[in-house]
Amino acid sequence: MIPGESQFCIQYGITRMTVRQGLRLLAEEGMIESFRGKGTFVTRPRYNELTLELPDSQPVSSEGANVKLLGVGVVIANNEVASILKLRSRTKILQIRKLLLLNSRPVAFDRRFIIYRKGQPVIEKEIHYAAFPEFVSKHMGLTASRNQVTFSAVNLDEETARTLGTSAGKPGLRIEQLVLGGEDQPLGWSVMICDGERYRLQAITKGFFE
Repeated sequence: MIPGESQFCIQYGITRMTVRQGLRLLAEEGMIESFRGKGTFVTRPRYNELTLELPDSQPVSSEGANVKLLGVGVVIANNEVASILKLRSRTKILQIRKLLLLNSRPVAFDRRFIIYRKGQPVIEKEIHYAAFPEFVSKHMGLTASRNQVTFSAVNLDEETARTLGTSAGKPGLRIEQLVLGGEDQPLGWSVMICDGERYRLQAITKGFFE
């Protein structure tokens, strides 16, 4: 059990509002939990909940990792993209194509599709380094409320294999991210194909304290 709000205020010489803000952040991270009439307690480690670093942000912070921008342009949404983003046929969208490299070797081919907004600038730094939901929020001027991620095993098609410098038919990991705004309005969709022989995803258990 952790101390009450007044004890924190006295111990650290801070306001009650600051204490409540700190406790709220800890609760959002799942580190503490409150029970009416009992108090607030540090939570036990949640062994069945994992924190996963997605490839669109992890490789650029890893040693020997880099991002190569293959192209940015306005295109007409095909049927698949239009259906997922709930757009009318022949709607213009912004397409971003990137290659993720590790030790100068390509490990993933990433395609991102965002609703086109005429006159909205695209900042190169954000394309390279911002996580997809963050980039979509800034580009659209809307807050992303959810990020729906889907993993599936695939065999590399010819285009992807050629882009990754490997052979078609080899195993790969497909990672889709659908960024949703208010009332589950689709804001952006990305498809990343990772080379199954060169890239590994890693997750850690939530709720541990040092």
